[in-house]
Amino acid sequence: MDCTRESLSVFLEGGSFRVSDYAEYEEFRLDAVVRDPFSYICPYQGFISAGKPGCHLHPLSSGREGRERSLFSAKICSAFLCPAHKILTPGEKETLLEHVKDWYLYSIAICDPESFSFMCSHIKESYGIDPRGPETGILLNAGLEAHAGLLTQISGAIFYYSQPEYNLHKGEFCLKYNMKNREAVVKGIRKRLIR
Repeated sequence: MDCTRESLSVFLEGGSFRVSDYAEYEEFRLDAVVRDPFSYICPYQGFISAGKPGCHLHPLSSGREGRERSLFSAKICSAFLCPAHKILTPGEKETLLEHVKDWYLYSIAICDPESFSFMCSHIKESYGIDPRGPETGILLNAGLEAHAGLLTQISGAIFYYSQPEYNLHKGEFCLKYNMKNREAVVKGIRKRLIR
């Protein structure tokens, strides 16, 4: 699957078209380069404003409830929480919201929350940097950018809808378990620190 910024941008830019042409949705099939063809990906995702992905059917973006058109309906969509919601600590969530403003890098952190946790700990423990300080954002974004480059080389899926599913596969790409990837990300963070 192609999880590059460019590939995901093309998919997200088509979100408003997919919402407006519901009849064509019946024939719509996501290209496997965006997501594993055996997993569902909602076609109603897209940029809801410049650089801000979201749900085109959600009442906060469309002005009315439209999620009944989706596979999971409004009830399931409203109740869904991704694995990052449970894995990231409240402090890590605050750090993510405070320092990662780029939609793509934010998505990388959400797809692989244990790697984001690793980066937060590494920056604090290795460099003694306060997670709320401004240099934290610079280092986290450098680490996420390096990690994103590594994730584009993974042949399988990198986002999972449930924590057990994520736990089953994270050894393939998570920085806590993949030493080769960890070294590359730590190097990317260190290079940014030296500047």
